[in-house]
Amino acid sequence: MAQSASQWRGWDEIDNIFVFGDSYTATGFEPNGTQPNPSNAFGNPAFPGRTFSNGRNWIDFLTLNYNDSYVSTYNFARGGASIDSFGSESIFRPFDHQVDRFFLPFYAENNVNLTTWRPDNTLFATFFGINDVNFFYKMDNRTEYAALISDTYTKYMEKLYRAGARNFLIMNVPPIHRAPFTVAEGDRNVARNKESVEDFNGRIMDMASGMIQKHEDIAVYLLDTYSLYNEVLDDPQSRTETTGYRNTTGSCPAYSKRTYNEDENSDDCGRPQREFFWLDALHPTPPIHRAMAAEIAAQLRGNEVLTADRSSSRPSRNGSSSRFSVISMSTWMCFAVGHLAVLWMGSVI
Repeated sequence: MAQSASQWRGWDEIDNIFVFGDSYTATGFEPNGTQPNPSNAFGNPAFPGRTFSNGRNWIDFLTLNYNDSYVSTYNFARGGASIDSFGSESIFRPFDHQVDRFFLPFYAENNVNLTTWRPDNTLFATFFGINDVNFFYKMDNRTEYAALISDTYTKYMEKLYRAGARNFLIMNVPPIHRAPFTVAEGDRNVARNKESVEDFNGRIMDMASGMIQKHEDIAVYLLDTYSLYNEVLDDPQSRTETTGYRNTTGSCPAYSKRTYNEDENSDDCGRPQREFFWLDALHPTPPIHRAMAAEIAAQLRGNEVLTADRSSSRPSRNGSSSRFSVISMSTWMCFAVGHLAVLWMGSVI
């Protein structure tokens, strides 16, 4: 079946990014505040935002360092966010809340912010699963729980499509079994976490594949954070952006306080922050975020969409391409409160 003309016109033709995610993505944006503008492409708060990297994160780098034109970025991500709220109120703004309460009413249904976006000049990015896996990986019924969550992920990606989204960037879950947070849980839990991450990443790929098969007018890009993080953790020299890393297993508490100074150098830590992969027990420092942005930009510039033969395809500028497919790869509130309390010593955004 032939692919109808997609809405992808090239990275240099993207004027807007709507972003959904958790602490790896959050900058503290509020849709009822100042909107993205040439003085601050993120609108609010002041750049780089209230991040969990103690500096810039991947969306900061992508928007301002790896952009090919001015891009307005609307970042609904929030620290502690999961995919599914299961119908409950949550201060952590899960994916369903990010879509239903922030994107749709402010930028799609009523468009109270008068945002000028079209399917062909807008990228929708999602980065979820870290908090979900960390919540359920010790459960005996973790496979069943993962299926429930992935169903919600699929449901809300479809909601975005119905609202006009046609260009998607999806990120899978990085190897959080190698984070100090998980390593401290012992070998058995490290193995269970790794197994759960790989299972959930397979579900993300199934979701992407289903979207591609269902909709012939979409372009889907995948950032394989699982492979990227493993590559850098094994050999920091493998990426230009991460050659400064000297410690890829531990973290230093002095750097987990958010000063947003990427050049911070504490005598208590023995080396500057930029030489640590892990800022704290779960969150990485800016260099790996820069590597993420560099990889995303390379894919977007190369039009490396997912294709039917499980390789990348480069559609022409008019959007024609073969049919897309996917490259194969191999209570919540209590958890989230404790999770953020441990990681940020009581400082929650």
